[in-house]
Amino acid sequence: MTNFRNPIAVGILIVSLCTGASAQEGLSTLGAIGGARAYSGNEIELGQNRFSLPDVTCPDPKTENGRRAKALANTFLRMRGTMRCESANGSGDCFHRSSSGIRRLSTVMLTTGLCWAGET
Repeated sequence: MTNFRNPIAVGILIVSLCTGASAQEGLSTLGAIGGARAYSGNEIELGQNRFSLPDVTCPDPKTENGRRAKALANTFLRMRGTMRCESANGSGDCFHRSSSGIRRLSTVMLTTGLCWAGET
């Protein structure tokens, strides 16, 4: 299980959407701050776009474990540091960079045990 030092820390979220547009264009479309949220544990909404984490399946958000997975994904998206989300063709991932290194949302979701590798 991943050890988050401060799982409820809220910081500035800088998001870039890479779907052929430059990162700056993606930032201006989203208003630069915020914009990313978890629709479920493995589906992320970024502005008008929604993408799934590659090879990650989480329980339905209507279930207890599904709500926990969605909450964890949202906590990850709001962590202090720099957040970058990339997507293409409905699949993508988010990367959090801080002084402790870089973490991928897909890896965090699999490490928790709430989600599993592969498709349903």
